Amino acid sequence: MEVTEFAIVDIETTGGYAAAADITEIAILIFNGEQVIDRYSSLVRPEHSIPPYIEALTGISNEMVAEAPLFKDIAGEVLSFLNGRVFVAHNVHFDYSFLQAALQKSGLTWKAAKLCTVRLSKHIFPNLPSYSLGKLCGRLGIPISNRHRAEGDATATAILFQRIFSADKEGLLKKLVKHHAKEQRLPTHISADVWDTLPHTAGIYQFWDRNGKIIYIGKAKNIRKRVLGHFTGNNPGQKRQQFINEITDITYEETGTEFAALLRECHLIKTHWPKHNRALKKYEPQFGLVEYEDLLGYRRLSVVRMTKHLTPLIYFSTVAESTQLLLQMIQAGQLERSLCQFYGEPSRPPASASMEKADNLPSPAVHNLLVRRAIDWLKEQKRSYMIVNPGRTPDEKCYVYVQEDQVYAMGFIAAHCQISNLDEFLEPAHRLRSNYYMNQLAASYAREFPQRVFPVKISAAVSLPPVALDPLENWIR
Repeated sequence: MEVTEFAIVDIETTGGYAAAADITEIAILIFNGEQVIDRYSSLVRPEHSIPPYIEALTGISNEMVAEAPLFKDIAGEVLSFLNGRVFVAHNVHFDYSFLQAALQKSGLTWKAAKLCTVRLSKHIFPNLPSYSLGKLCGRLGIPISNRHRAEGDATATAILFQRIFSADKEGLLKKLVKHHAKEQRLPTHISADVWDTLPHTAGIYQFWDRNGKIIYIGKAKNIRKRVLGHFTGNNPGQKRQQFINEITDITYEETGTEFAALLRECHLIKTHWPKHNRALKKYEPQFGLVEYEDLLGYRRLSVVRMTKHLTPLIYFSTVAESTQLLLQMIQAGQLERSLCQFYGEPSRPPASASMEKADNLPSPAVHNLLVRRAIDWLKEQKRSYMIVNPGRTPDEKCYVYVQEDQVYAMGFIAAHCQISNLDEFLEPAHRLRSNYYMNQLAASYAREFPQRVFPVKISAAVSLPPVALDPLENWIR
């Protein structure tokens, strides 16, 4: 390995998240590949008081740090020890996030390649029952004194790192430093093997917690790059850090195109509703056209604001869309205008107490027949078609089947398959849980790429059972 110096760091803090806690002590040991050549340590006066449970753990009290310098007073000196060196720590993300936030708050910018002795120990000393600093040092016979104090823990980490450095016969450290330690950006509780399997292709990925539950589903043009993005950047907030700490496994599914990934992502979110997926809510339709019967037996068409359990004839994103469509239906069906209600317009039912008003209207039977014809006209405007794109390999293609403007199914078929008979390849496992957003995506895609769209004539043969909740392992890896 080329001559590289490592800054081996340990800090003590008032809490677990850099956005809401402060550093109370710092120790930095400079290792040159053979020995520790320099060191720095200092207590730090935090801006927040030290909680009793932190004092009990570290032994650092508010009285001990009362005369200590603020971090901003030592920031320049700390930076001089860190600059140009590889940052090393046990559970490196914790120490790195605190120091980066504290330096930034002091008006200083700092970035560094980083190595985690937890993850490195898992490579060099595999299959140990625990990789906490105390238990790992005990297992390897490394002396550790002043536990949970910065200099004591940093000294033990330096000895551990020296052991790792000496035992690294395969050039792991050189590889990680050379490639900016992308693997080191993953939380230590996620296996490094997970990173090795992630492809540079379009698809969806899923984050799982330790209970085997999906907590987040995402889509990507490049799965590996997008997943890494979740663990990159300086966001020390508690919400983000808690999210990252929950992730224990990552799975993925290649889809061939970003369009297919978008649809698959929506389907899986609607199936599992992971707790950290909230973005789809903003794409829900705001308005819908409903049909109902009033007290005098007239079938009414009315545009209303959407509610949770409402199933309208058609959805709208805007009031303007709803107004335009309802006007078209009134014209196409020759409907009585006063028996139709636009959004925001007060309802005008035929008053039972004023039958002369009702005498000017068609009979309920005639009007209801016209309403039925208008609804039939609306259905005739809906399209059924197939969108065909390249698949995950050159030997297959991906199809998306849209039935009457509703995304109905998506799957992969052989590249040589002729799309002439849907029931030859349409399978229950391909059925999707569509929603307004997915339908809009398909409609927009069909308008943008008409050469990939093939009209489909509806027949009983293409009807499938309700959406199949197939085991996820059939779709993953």
